[in-house]
Amino acid sequence: MTEFAQVHDRLMIVETLNRYAWGYDSRDLELLGSTFTDNGVFTIELAGTDGWGPYTGRQQIVEWLAGIMAQQTDQRRHIVTNAIFRTLLPESAVVDSFLSLTAVEKGAIRLVCTGTYHDEMVKLGGRWLIQHKVLRLDNSF
Repeated sequence: MTEFAQVHDRLMIVETLNRYAWGYDSRDLELLGSTFTDNGVFTIELAGTDGWGPYTGRQQIVEWLAGIMAQQTDQRRHIVTNAIFRTLLPESAVVDSFLSLTAVEKGAIRLVCTGTYHDEMVKLGGRWLIQHKVLRLDNSF
């Protein structure tokens, strides 16, 4: 893999992660769903609890997240930062990043939680997609 191809793939992977966050925060379920493979998996872990998931398949993931959104009266903002690539191959990658989740309601902003994402990505048809996403939360909310 050339250096140019590596840089391009890194940018496209980060774009996919950002599209996931943008899709959730704008409640654009089509955009959110487009970041996962058809058989993608999503799990949330929180120490001391059973966590949530795994949710398997793009449709189940989107339906689960839509249900969460329906319960929220605030405006969420997922801030995904400090992405590091554990592996980067021509057709797969493993990326870890930080999450800071904020919310605004009635003009007041608050920090909801923090955590880390672990994303296993695959390149299908020239597009980078999430095959397996694990969110490890630092605190409950």
